[in-house]
Amino acid sequence: MRNAKTVNRNHVAFSASLSHPIKNNKVKNYKVVFDKIITNEGHGYDSKTGIFTVPFDGLYVFHWTVLTYPGTLFNTELVVNGVPKWMNCADASGGKTHSSGSNMVTLSLNQKDQVWIRKWKTGGNTMHGYNWSGFSGFKLA
Repeated sequence: MRNAKTVNRNHVAFSASLSHPIKNNKVKNYKVVFDKIITNEGHGYDSKTGIFTVPFDGLYVFHWTVLTYPGTLFNTELVVNGVPKWMNCADASGGKTHSSGSNMVTLSLNQKDQVWIRKWKTGGNTMHGYNWSGFSGFKLA
């Protein structure tokens, strides 16, 4: 792994997954901590807090996917500096199969901006883990 001081400012990318399920979580605005890092070029993603801190000004692309269990839902939003920017819905509440939801957004961000995924206000309480749910981002320009 490269030292953060030697990282090329155009090589910023991360991918992290949820290693365990979230079950019966009733916490409002619960921050989802994708704890299993796959890639972390630029060292911007923190697997302990679930927050990506922008290392360099630029245009960034974020993508996240959520999988729910049959009979459950888990709606999420992408948040920048505490402000919701984009949402996704994974709703299997009326069915007998899993349901997934994903979304992608491109944002112009400044160094030290913070980005994370959180449960939408009344967005359910159960998310599948074991690498079925994940959060990724990269610097486009």
